[in-house]
Amino acid sequence: MKKLMVLCALFFAFLASATPAVAAAPSDDVLLDVTFKANQLCKYPVQLVVTGKSKFVDLPGDRFFIASPGQELTVTNVKTGEEATFLITGSTHAEVQADGTTEVKVTGLNVVANPRESKSVRPGLFLLEGNFTFALKEDGTEERVFSGTGEVTDICALLA
Repeated sequence: MKKLMVLCALFFAFLASATPAVAAAPSDDVLLDVTFKANQLCKYPVQLVVTGKSKFVDLPGDRFFIASPGQELTVTNVKTGEEATFLITGSTHAEVQADGTTEVKVTGLNVVANPRESKSVRPGLFLLEGNFTFALKEDGTEERVFSGTGEVTDICALLA
């Protein structure tokens, strides 16, 4: 049950500063369609639409694994209409520590959202390609910002 709560915390940490209105999915493979107000993720309002599949695997020892084959993220600068689509087929490995902190390792292509409200050291929206780690507190807020080896693309700067 604790792992399910952490998965929810990870998911809701991503959505923590979303506007109250989450759009209805136009098709079955839209996993997320949410709009953030200006200064929540980027300096401008931004819409995120994730399509594809995702698989959660519960592992022994307060661990879990998330795979996302064929998943894509389309990010739209709501102010200008400019958008970019990213393949995000990476995987997430996570382990809940005794203190409730979740240690997360992402490999491959992943997106990390660091809302300004969580007082992240590095707020924004980032495409990570490689091997990175970060940690989340039990409430889903940032314990440690992402770090690792590979390429980091600042999506907010890209669409500014």
